[in-house]
Amino acid sequence: MIGKSKFLEEEIPYEKLEKIGITRKGVLSMPKEIIGPLVNGQVTPLIMTRYKADNGKVIEMPMKLQLDRAENGDVRLMTYQVRRDIERENPKLTDKELELVKKGEAVKKEVKEDGVRKQKFIQLDQETKSLIMKDAAAVKISEKLREMEKVKDIGLGANQKQAAIEGKPIELSVGDQKVTVGVDLREPQGFKVVNGDMQEWERQMKIRYDNEHEGFMGYVQTDENRWEYQKVVDMLSSKEEISVNKTKEEKKSSGLKL
Repeated sequence: MIGKSKFLEEEIPYEKLEKIGITRKGVLSMPKEIIGPLVNGQVTPLIMTRYKADNGKVIEMPMKLQLDRAENGDVRLMTYQVRRDIERENPKLTDKELELVKKGEAVKKEVKEDGVRKQKFIQLDQETKSLIMKDAAAVKISEKLREMEKVKDIGLGANQKQAAIEGKPIELSVGDQKVTVGVDLREPQGFKVVNGDMQEWERQMKIRYDNEHEGFMGYVQTDENRWEYQKVVDMLSSKEEISVNKTKEEKKSSGLKL
């Protein structure tokens, strides 16, 4: 499975995973439901992670993982922890942008990263309430549309192209069939193609959320190389691990590049 995937086994950042309590053996023994999405650049199901705080205390944290390739080719480990509310300060979302991401839409926004301003697509992971961000340049949706125009002989209007560039899903007619294309940052390429109209797009998005949610079920590493599927967090939990009184370091862990 790994050899045919977007990320090769030797590219997996084992040392970064060890920081959140997942050993190399633990990675290689992951069930297909975790390792498959991980090595394909998708967002994984919930995983219970463990890391040591500055005071030496071991903290358990349910989160999702995703591998991402930077412009220079480096592999980054992105983490999306379970939150009570959406964090608006990083990046700073306007009321309108917040409303859009709550609906499941992707928004395009200029974000300052390491002192450099970049255009990013931002989308909410509904289950964890963490924001997923990806460089707009890395989401080659315009390239995909040009490819579809060439192969499928589709004529796109200027408004449709602009909507797609901004991250909105667009509905296309391919012969006598409908196809919908839009940004979905949970996918490795950053966009998704659905065979069907806009209603089918929305239906599949809702189904995906329902399938992933399942009462906050996820995977727990019970020993060095054994994973079990069980309930990992309660939505209304008052656990210290997901308390609003997180340290500054913990607050940065939404989309954290380890």
